Amino acid sequence: MPGPLPDPDSVRRNAPTIPTTRLPAGGRRGPVPELPAWRELGSAGTQWWEWAWRTPQACAWDDGQLLKVADRAALEDDLVAVSRADFMGDFLEDSLGVLASNDDFKAISDTVSSIARLLAGKISIQRQINEIDDRLGLSPKGRDQLRLKIVADDEYYPAEAPKRGAAAREAAAKVTDLADRRKRSVDAS
Repeated sequence: MPGPLPDPDSVRRNAPTIPTTRLPAGGRRGPVPELPAWRELGSAGTQWWEWAWRTPQACAWDDGQLLKVADRAALEDDLVAVSRADFMGDFLEDSLGVLASNDDFKAISDTVSSIARLLAGKISIQRQINEIDDRLGLSPKGRDQLRLKIVADDEYYPAEAPKRGAAAREAAAKVTDLADRRKRSVDAS
């Protein structure tokens, strides 16, 4: 039977030489970088690009990862294209199957079937997605390998913590005691 989980905050004598990178839980701030000029994305890829640059892991990315993030976004478009190709391949195969008495239609049907089988490589695309997600730290395995730790925004941006603390204290001061409020409402009636 396995023992208890290790304490993540314990101090080790043989501490790793690679430091842990702390990332804000609120994600990356600032504008989303421009897509490289050579890369075009569809709607799924563009949505993923926008999402990825708002994650905490995006704080650890530099210009070197820009191309890898663009490649990963393009894979989202590939997944959409494969699912459309599967649907269109089935549709055309069924449609052409009715007209298969003619040799030309039979050849077209065979070609469509072959293309649909080739494009149905979702497993290959999924492997590429998993590999890139690991390299970018978007998966738990990748975060562990890259030694990324997501921390509260107050820990990541300590200069802003007093401002947020003052705002919270001010909001709390505006809240009145519920018993007091009830007593005042009863006295008023």
